[in-house]
Amino acid sequence: MQATRTGSNEITITGNIKTTEDYLQIRQLVMELVSQGQSALVLNIRESLSMPSSVIGFFVKLVHRDKVKVAMHVQDNRLLELLQELSLVELFGARLS
Repeated sequence: MQATRTGSNEITITGNIKTTEDYLQIRQLVMELVSQGQSALVLNIRESLSMPSSVIGFFVKLVHRDKVKVAMHVQDNRLLELLQELSLVELFGARLS
């Protein structure tokens, strides 16, 4: 997995999100943007068909505790289905891209 900043409030993630290192990399990038004053983030998630609970929990806390609006643009329908099963589509602003 690789996560890169692709805009002032945008992160693009390529590859499957699966390891603790992936979580830490995503968290670091997101927190850098939040510390710079971003209150809305766009996450382009390409190729990942799943998302570990640590990443999901991080984004839930980001939305509820830090009041950051998240928009997830996912490429794999399986990830969107997972978010639907967990009732997180609306919270994360998830949609197919």
